[in-house]
Amino acid sequence: MKAIILTYDTKKLNNTQKSIISKKINGYTDKSNKGQYTYQRKGILQKIPHIKITKKTYLIKEADYQKIKKELKKLKINIKTWSVNINSL
Repeated sequence: MKAIILTYDTKKLNNTQKSIISKKINGYTDKSNKGQYTYQRKGILQKIPHIKITKKTYLIKEADYQKIKKELKKLKINIKTWSVNINSL
């Protein structure tokens, strides 16, 4: 199976921007009315099967790459990718 290792860089962003990007990519839990209600907000990667390698590095199927690339370009994030072949046992 062909896959892609994807990583993104947030060095030039401030902490607020980093938090916003992390929430859009990974999703988050939203609480309202003093914690009475909780909502799970989905991120880009919750809709696509992936393996999280590090905080900002993911392994995804090559077929799903274009979906993620389009969303990350909207956020103006610099991304780096490497193509890999994964053999099943």
